[in-house]
Amino acid sequence: MTRLVETAGVDGRRLFHRDFSLWYLARSISVAGTAASAVALPLLVYRTSASPTLTAAVVGLEALPYLLFGLFAGAAADRLRRRRMMIVADVCCAVLLATVPVAASLDGLASWHLLLVAFGVGCGFCWFDAAAWGAFVRIVGRAGVTRANSLIWSTEIVLEIAAPAAAGLLAAIADPTLVLAVDAVTYLVSAALLAQIRAGLDAGPTAAHRLRAEIAEGVRHLWRTPVLRTLTAAGFGLNVAAGGVLGLLVVHADQALGLSPEDRRLGLLYAAAAGGSLVAAVVLPRATRWAGQGTVSIGGLVLFVAALVGLAGTSVFTLAVAWWAVWAVARLTVNANGITVRQLLTPDALQGRVNTTGRMLAWGGTPFGALIGGVVADTHGARVAYLVLAVPVVLSLALVLASPVRGLRVTVG
Repeated sequence: MTRLVETAGVDGRRLFHRDFSLWYLARSISVAGTAASAVALPLLVYRTSASPTLTAAVVGLEALPYLLFGLFAGAAADRLRRRRMMIVADVCCAVLLATVPVAASLDGLASWHLLLVAFGVGCGFCWFDAAAWGAFVRIVGRAGVTRANSLIWSTEIVLEIAAPAAAGLLAAIADPTLVLAVDAVTYLVSAALLAQIRAGLDAGPTAAHRLRAEIAEGVRHLWRTPVLRTLTAAGFGLNVAAGGVLGLLVVHADQALGLSPEDRRLGLLYAAAAGGSLVAAVVLPRATRWAGQGTVSIGGLVLFVAALVGLAGTSVFTLAVAWWAVWAVARLTVNANGITVRQLLTPDALQGRVNTTGRMLAWGGTPFGALIGGVVADTHGARVAYLVLAVPVVLSLALVLASPVRGLRVTVG
């Protein structure tokens, strides 16, 4: 890893050089397309099946590959050709998504097909993500990391506000399959941009026999640090709820708000959630300096439960929009705060392994939440499902309150 950083021959004072611009544009285009597909796929599944379980399964299947393959993809990105990994992942995602409008035009679209596409796109994201972030420092150089990260995450939040709203509108005016056709094109454009990068993106040779020992070392550090262990477990509980809640957005909109899958306002619910994430991203650094990371985690978990109760109890669209924004503030606050603490309490030599492991375990709750939420919604409705999904968050809150996280305040510098 040291050699990777040292050989990054980029002037950190000039962020928008050719290779970073290509990487940044490719990733931004792909993020916009993925955010649009996150609206279109559940809409299509709900239209074809009318099943809350299958609709929620879309989110679970998109997240499952990271749980299954995350560590292996990260290791592969340090051993294989990263540019080739990204391009192959993009092309595979484009082909998968293109099969949906083709099947629809032949009147052969089925729920199992859509779920297979969701899982396949999740696999593509997992391997693309590992290679992209593995190549990141090679492209921007050590001096450009902070500015590049700020630009990337800010762009992503803006795109996640605009793309779902546009996708919801396009799906209502035309058809959700058109959204997926456009998304397939974005993946091909991303692959074409990546193919033009000239910089070497690959790490130096790594001994294959060390892989298992290196992974185990990262897991041990995570487990033996009480604060990190607690925040990872709390993140798992939170993402159990998040997977179910997000997977049932279309179902909840239909059952509680009276919005059909063709209603143009569905995109506004997704946009409200992205807007809440933007608020949290702006407020979080100040909140942690003022109150400390422990208090921020507790406040975020409390806010998350309140938002779920609010969503379960309202039938008013404007209130639902507000509660979706609050929910997103809470979700990003807890997740981002946990990531920050993990980075601050992990030695440099273990950063990659510990953060990959922590992310995989915390995000690993998403598929389970999608399954639980879908099954409960099938039998008792989306409102009850949201209340049930609040339970793992309440348990996470109790765990945090009974741990050293409660008074945590990590100072930097």
